[in-house]
Amino acid sequence: MINKIEAGKRISSMRGKLGYSQAVFAEKLNVTPQAVSKWETGQTLPDVDILLALSWMCRVTINEILDSNEVFVDQLNSIERELIRMNKFLVCPECNDGMSLKVQGVSGRQYYECGNNHRFNIDDGVIYFNSREVDGELWSLYLRNYEHYLKEATHPGLPRYMEGDISFKEIMWREIEKLRPATILDLACGTGNGIKYILERINWPCTVVLTDLSHRILAWNRRFFTEEMRNPYVDYVFLACDCANIPICDNSIDMVFSNTGFESMQDKMMAGFKEAQRILKPGGHAVYNMSLVDDHSSKNTKKWIDLLYKSLSEDSPFDKNLLRDALQWQAKCKITGFSENQSIKIYSEMPAPDTQEFPFENMILRWMGCHVFVSRK
Repeated sequence: MINKIEAGKRISSMRGKLGYSQAVFAEKLNVTPQAVSKWETGQTLPDVDILLALSWMCRVTINEILDSNEVFVDQLNSIERELIRMNKFLVCPECNDGMSLKVQGVSGRQYYECGNNHRFNIDDGVIYFNSREVDGELWSLYLRNYEHYLKEATHPGLPRYMEGDISFKEIMWREIEKLRPATILDLACGTGNGIKYILERINWPCTVVLTDLSHRILAWNRRFFTEEMRNPYVDYVFLACDCANIPICDNSIDMVFSNTGFESMQDKMMAGFKEAQRILKPGGHAVYNMSLVDDHSSKNTKKWIDLLYKSLSEDSPFDKNLLRDALQWQAKCKITGFSENQSIKIYSEMPAPDTQEFPFENMILRWMGCHVFVSRK
């Protein structure tokens, strides 16, 4: 028989370790503070759904919550559970047969290895697939140290990207909240500007995998998210890889998220989009925003494109195929293998300037309109 008094003491202890008051704990679990008080004083026990959430948040088994004699063997393992969970997702990019990668080692010397002995280290908490930054996406030049990163991470963003009756971040969150995915992969995450808005709000057990070419930016993301954005429902995984060749097995991820990530891949954009479709489970969703022109035949769009082309150098990595309208992108979605594609327009392109010079040196697509897409595999 379950001893409610002892179970209540364990729940109280777990809450204390998380640093939450009864009121905050209740809010996280979507229950009343009175319910938490009744558990902790042994008057009642949480129902099954709440026990599952407690198990995830506190990193214990349900048996450990209810039975003081239960000892979960994985607590004795020095490898974090999110790294162990990636065993079922990661495949070796150097093997042609999609051979699985398994995490090995002890704290401080951990790595993933396949059956052919290809090894990929975990450096600064980042699973590192030896990727390198490319021209146009050099975080090491833009952000020199973690202090610079913090300024970027806490910057409210350009007013342009806050336009719309409802911001694109809120629209994306509402779509994600409806679907409540167990795994989210943020493709080409950069500083994680988009996913930060989502991470603060997730209230169900979820593993979030952040991917980018840059090991440096992911190491800073890891530090920021674990220190400043702790959410007991979210397990973080940081994966430094080429997002045009993601070391994730087919049909395995519930959702791919991207905040301008596809566009940031430049000439590899469509390769990244195809990878998103490949790794999604059947019925899984990609939720992302896109910069799109309003109308190729309009004077406004034509002038913007003319000014942009004149501003580009001959060796510019800019992919002119990025200048699509909504119908063209819908067609690309279908060709890629997404059966349903919902488009939500956030705001239109800017009026073209009267001058004959392109006005932007950085973020050169900011003049374009913004759409949020929800594409179902």
